[in-house]
Amino acid sequence: MTDFLNSVKADLLDRRMLPLLVVLGAAFVGAIAYAVLGGGSTTVAPTAATVTPASPSVAGIVISQPPVGTNQAVAETTSGATHQRGGIARDPFLPLPGTQAKTSASATTAVSSASSSSKTASSGASTPSPSGSGGTTPAPASKPAQPAKPKTPALVYNVQVQFGLAPVGTPPTGPPLTSHAKLKRLTPLPDSKQPLVVFMGVTAGGKSATFTLVGETIIKGDGVCVPNASQCEAIDLKPGQAEQLEYLPPSGPAVIYELKVVKISQAKATTASARISLSGESKAGRELLRRAGRLTVPGLRYSPSEGVLVAVPRPRGAHAHAAPPRRHGD
Repeated sequence: MTDFLNSVKADLLDRRMLPLLVVLGAAFVGAIAYAVLGGGSTTVAPTAATVTPASPSVAGIVISQPPVGTNQAVAETTSGATHQRGGIARDPFLPLPGTQAKTSASATTAVSSASSSSKTASSGASTPSPSGSGGTTPAPASKPAQPAKPKTPALVYNVQVQFGLAPVGTPPTGPPLTSHAKLKRLTPLPDSKQPLVVFMGVTAGGKSATFTLVGETIIKGDGVCVPNASQCEAIDLKPGQAEQLEYLPPSGPAVIYELKVVKISQAKATTASARISLSGESKAGRELLRRAGRLTVPGLRYSPSEGVLVAVPRPRGAHAHAAPPRRHGD
C-alpha cells in the first residue's frame, strides 16, 4: 500500500502533471467561493409566524418570494436581487379588478342562453339562426294597423225638395219653385252666394229631412225647430210639408222663399250607390258651415255607416249654441 501511494505521489509531482494539478486546484477554490457567496445572498431564514413556500427553480435561475403579509416588491431575476426600481406588489393569484364581474356576467348570459335553448327545444319550435351562430330567430315585426274601412249602409235615401220665391196672391202667382232631385248632403239653398239653409240629411228611417238655418230669416210653416223653439238652429220637414223663410236683403223690400220637401225615398244600398252617398257632400256647404261654426246639429250626429242623422244624448247642464234671433209663426 505504501509503495502504491508513493508511486501516485511521484506521478503527481512529476512536471508533466503539474499544470493539470494547478487547474484542478483553481476549479476547487472557485466552487467553494461560489457556494459561499451565492448561497449566502439568497438564503431566507424562516420564522415561526410566517412560512414561505418553496420556490421552484428552473435551469439554475433562483426565484425569490417575499414573506406572506408584506407589500415589498420582488423581482424575479437571475441574479437573485430582491429589489426593483418601483411598482406596487400584488398577489398574482388574485383576479384583476373587473375580471370577476365580467366572469359573472358571462356566466349569467351563458345560463340564460342555455335556458332559452332548452325552452325552444322542448316546444319543438326552434329555428336555426340565419347567421349560423345558434341564436334564436327574432320575432317578425308587426304590421301597422290598417285604417278601418267605413261600413256600407244597408239603405240609401234620396230627398227631393222644391225651393224658390214663395207664390203670392190668390190664386198663387209667380215663378214655379225649383226642383232638386236627389239633394246632396250639405247643399246650400238657394245657393252658396246667398245661403239661407243647408241640407244636413235625413233622420232615422227617412222620416224627415233636417235643414240648418244659416241666414237671418223669419220662418213660418210646418217645420219643427231643432233643438227647440227658443233656440231654433235647424228645422225638420216631413214629406209634403213646407216652410217659408222671410229674408230682408241689405237694400230693397223683404223677400219670402219657400222650402218644400216633396218626397224621401229609400233603396237597398249597393257598393256604387253607397260610395256616391258617402262622397256626395257639397264642399261649398261644408266650408260655409265650418265658418259659421255649425257643422253639427245640436242633439244629432251624422252616421256614415247608417247614412242618417242619429240622436246624441246631451249631457246635463249643456246649452244650445247661440243662434241669431228667429221667429217661428203658426
